[in-house]
Amino acid sequence: MILEKELITLGLTSEEAKVYLSTLELGGSFVSAIARRAKVNRSTCYHTLDNLVEKGLVSSYKRGKVLHFTAEDPKRFKQMAEEKLQRAQDLIPQLLAMASTMASKPKIRFYEGEEGVKSIFEDVIETGDEVLGYTSLEGLGDLFPKYFRQFCHKKVKRNIKTRYIAPATEEGVDMIDHYYPKVYDKNLLEILMVNPKEFNFKNEIAIYGNKVGIISLNKDELIGLILESPTFAESMKSFFDLAWLGATAFVAR
Repeated sequence: MILEKELITLGLTSEEAKVYLSTLELGGSFVSAIARRAKVNRSTCYHTLDNLVEKGLVSSYKRGKVLHFTAEDPKRFKQMAEEKLQRAQDLIPQLLAMASTMASKPKIRFYEGEEGVKSIFEDVIETGDEVLGYTSLEGLGDLFPKYFRQFCHKKVKRNIKTRYIAPATEEGVDMIDHYYPKVYDKNLLEILMVNPKEFNFKNEIAIYGNKVGIISLNKDELIGLILESPTFAESMKSFFDLAWLGATAFVAR
C-alpha cells in the first residue's frame, strides 16, 4: 500500500503505519475493531496504539470501561517534521562547536588488506597537496602494479607534485618510466636515490597536507594508517627536508 510505505518514510514502523491508517479510516474505534482492520493481532495492536499515542498521532479516552482510540489530524505529521527541523537547527551550533574542538585533536585511521591500503593512496589524491615521502619504487610496483600506474597518472593529471627518497635499484628507476605517463611535467616528480644497502625502505611514508600515511609494502602484512595532525605533519615535513638535504647519492628525475 502506497500510503503505508510513505508513512514508513516519515518514521513509522510497518505496524504503526497499518494501525494508524486503520484508526483513521474507522474514524476511531476500539482495539479489537482496529486490529481486525489492520490485520494484526489484538495484543500487537494495543502495544502499537500506545506507541502512536506517545508520538502524538493517536489519542485515547474511555467509553464506558473500554478504551477508544482516535487518529489525530494528519497535519500532525507536518507539525512533527517542523519540530524535528527546529530541534536540528538548535542542535547544529552545538555540534559544530564540538567538531571545531575535535578538529584540533589528532586522528588515527587504520587500514587492512589491499583495498584498505589503496584507500590511503586515494586519500593522497583527494587531499591534492604536495607529497613528500620515503618509499621503495620496486616495492610499490610489486605490491599492485596496475593500481600504482593508475595512481601515478592521477597525480600527474591533478598536478600533484611528489618528492621521494628511495633506494637506488635498477628496477626502481625503470619503474618510473613504466608507471608515469610518457609525457608529463617533469617538475611534478623529484626522486633522490639513496644507497639501498644502507637505506632499504620496506614501508612507504607519505606526508601530505596535515596528514602522514604509513603503508607496509610487504604483501604478507598489508596494513597502513593515516595520522591526521597538523603539528605532527609539520614536524615530519621538517624531518623530510633535513633528510633531503643530507641525501648525497641521488638521481633527480
